[in-house]
Amino acid sequence: MAKRSTNRIKFKLWQPTITTEYDGAAAEGVFYAACSLLGPQRLELIKKLQAKHAELEAVGR
Repeated sequence: MAKRSTNRIKFKLWQPTITTEYDGAAAEGVFYAACSLLGPQRLELIKKLQAKHAELEAVGR
């Protein structure tokens, strides 16, 4: 049995016109999930990711 990467994400989104499922790499999953957000929600996610990125860079991660 192949070992699965620990940096994975699995989700299922239900929307009025479409259902989306994903099981794979975390970064790719976040991208696909973000595509389902409305513009203001996507911008808020981007701000949160940028802030977390700056925080992690500051501590050397």
